[in-house]
Amino acid sequence: MLLAFAKLLILGAMAIKPPSKPSRKSMTSKTKKKSPPKKTRGFLGRAWRAVFKWGLIICLIGSIPFAGWVWWLDQKVVTRFEGQKWQVPSEVLSAPIYLKSGAPWKKAELEALLKETGYRFGRNSQKVGWAARSKTKVSAHLRSYVYYNGFHPSERRIFSFVDGKLQIQSLNGHPVAEASIEPQRIGFLYGGNTERRQILTYRDIPKSLIEILTTVEDRDFFHHWGISLTGIARAAWVNFTHDSRRQGGSTLTQQLVKNMFLSSERTYTRKLTEIVMSLLLEYHYSKQEIITAYMNEVYLAQVGNEGLHGFAAASQHFFGRPLKELNIDEMALLVGMVKGPSYYNPERHPKRALSRRNTVLAILKDQGRLTPADYQILVKQPIRLADKRRTRSIYGDYLDLVSLQLSRDFDKETLATKNLRIYTGVDIRAQLAATRAMRRQVALLERYDKRLAGLQGAMVVTDRQNGQVRAVVGSSDKHYSGFNRALGAVRPIGSLVKPPLYMAALATGHYTWWSHIDDKRMRFNVDGKIWEPENYSRKTHGVVHLYEAMAHSYNLATVNLAQQIGFDRVGDTLRQLGVKRPFTMHPAMALGALELSPFEVARMYQPIASRGKSSELGVVLAVMDQHDHLLKRFDRSTKVPFTDALLAVTLDGMTKVPEIGTAKAAQHAFPDLTFAAKTGTSNGQRDSWFEGITGDYASTVWLGDDDNAPLDITGATGAQKVWIDFTRHMNPRSLPETLPNGAVRYDVLDDSFEIAAKRCKNRESLAFIDGTQPTSSSSCFWPF
Repeated sequence: MLLAFAKLLILGAMAIKPPSKPSRKSMTSKTKKKSPPKKTRGFLGRAWRAVFKWGLIICLIGSIPFAGWVWWLDQKVVTRFEGQKWQVPSEVLSAPIYLKSGAPWKKAELEALLKETGYRFGRNSQKVGWAARSKTKVSAHLRSYVYYNGFHPSERRIFSFVDGKLQIQSLNGHPVAEASIEPQRIGFLYGGNTERRQILTYRDIPKSLIEILTTVEDRDFFHHWGISLTGIARAAWVNFTHDSRRQGGSTLTQQLVKNMFLSSERTYTRKLTEIVMSLLLEYHYSKQEIITAYMNEVYLAQVGNEGLHGFAAASQHFFGRPLKELNIDEMALLVGMVKGPSYYNPERHPKRALSRRNTVLAILKDQGRLTPADYQILVKQPIRLADKRRTRSIYGDYLDLVSLQLSRDFDKETLATKNLRIYTGVDIRAQLAATRAMRRQVALLERYDKRLAGLQGAMVVTDRQNGQVRAVVGSSDKHYSGFNRALGAVRPIGSLVKPPLYMAALATGHYTWWSHIDDKRMRFNVDGKIWEPENYSRKTHGVVHLYEAMAHSYNLATVNLAQQIGFDRVGDTLRQLGVKRPFTMHPAMALGALELSPFEVARMYQPIASRGKSSELGVVLAVMDQHDHLLKRFDRSTKVPFTDALLAVTLDGMTKVPEIGTAKAAQHAFPDLTFAAKTGTSNGQRDSWFEGITGDYASTVWLGDDDNAPLDITGATGAQKVWIDFTRHMNPRSLPETLPNGAVRYDVLDDSFEIAAKRCKNRESLAFIDGTQPTSSSSCFWPF
């Protein structure tokens, strides 16, 4: 370009020649006129030629740096537009929300969920993103979405509620087994990036938004070459006649150049640079490419330490829904903010924002883009912003897990700049319910007992069958605290160690849940020190069944059982269940001296909860790039070194804990629910634990003090309350009644190892590994 520009100047110089001397013949043939002296005429001619010559040389030499500067600007423009225009952090998405026919649902709960995910209620649900409701039904036009397993089109569905069960139909009345709400954005992986942005393509931009933007900011956008003299003149006239600055003279191209390449300083040099780069941008790229870049680049707000860039991100932040679902008045509000993002921020200055929005609507009316009737309707609309309680991040603890998993396969720079889409297993309903339950119950405990001030907690919720982590709560604080106790609070797990211990006994084939064990005092010599365990009640209970010992959490019976099967066997079972943290097995380990984090406890219970269907916990499902290409899919091992039958029998035995044991309060809260549970309290009541397993979720709850101080709560009086609160908001389903092959269930007499008839009163329903059940039966019929 530099050479071409120099060549152009040279050719221009050659085209300009000094006037040639007339011939002597021509001079004599004309009438003689009075002329200046010969010496004077020669001097002026030579001076003129010298000035022209050296002026041309100076201009030519001076144009070389200018041409070089223009070439440098051209390279800068092309490089930015041809490469990655923005360093966009990877966005983290939840799992889709699956709505299944037959699942327990209430109408109010579904309506709240639709609002939570940005659906608007109106008279009908014809438009995507809208819902409608009657006294008994809800209809919704569910959004389309791209998931790592393919594209899911939008669909209209009608939801009804019969006897507390969800029924789904299509518009023609045909029953539908399942519907899904699109994955929700739960956060970004910044890695130091302080910009929030969502990239749009030209097809994604609503045409009405383009019309509003160009009408207000640059009416000649599709006709000028980057700068508009008529636009400058018109802006000057409008501002003069209205005695205020209502329009600016810069084109959208100039605004884009200023935002992408230049600083905000007001100098002639910067303005000249802006004009040249605008001309270059228009020369290289189409209007569609320029307007798309503008839509993605424009700065619209500051949210904390993050700059909000682009209309798509602003739409999600201010209205909680995609850009294409905004009304005209909402688009006008965003366009109005371009003039002054801070000054017209509707969250901080609602009156100013309303006035500016109405000014934009007035411009649209004046330019014939709105009818007077539509204008009168729109200016009366209030500004309705998204509920910021919903957008406040409750996913910080979950994002810690996402970062931890992805750090093995992706570097920080890629995650922070490449606009990847990370699909996770988080269930937004479960996350919200777990967060609220933790905060509510900890606040109540602190209110009733001032000694519990500073109580902290953590919770991990997994899908019972596939092991996907559905929710993580790392603190009882209202905001993300930075310390994720779900991962970092490594504490003694107390009686949560007992179900694996009893499973180790069942695995030998010599014990069943009916088997007897003596709950008696014992003494152990551990490294020269005498250790004498005690029951929580300080009482002994004699000979009891194994299911009774676990349900009531009898320490002495448990230690006795561990000694009989061997402490090393117990340690091996814990490792096979996924405990990777090193530990040395000794008698106190049988009562929960083992120290684990809530996340590690959840992983330990997953094989039992799933009855062998999953063993590892999953966080990230897949990673896709911005072009919908699958980069990596995360598949987990499901191998468990135990039979499905053994795991199912263990889980079934845990259902006795809420039926007759330490979790009776939870059973009282859900009298019709069949679920498994275990309470846990560490030595000195420093830790309160609860494990609850329903048909859908396995949940691990921990409460404690960061300073490891003794507390006046147990697993039953502390963590259990959090679980009850959480489960109450999750429409729980019972565990399946059927057992896998190799496991059987019988009613057995309490005092005799015999299968009991239905008429028998003193009987207990117990699960057995096939081959260990009673071989005889009793009719419980005695003749008089």
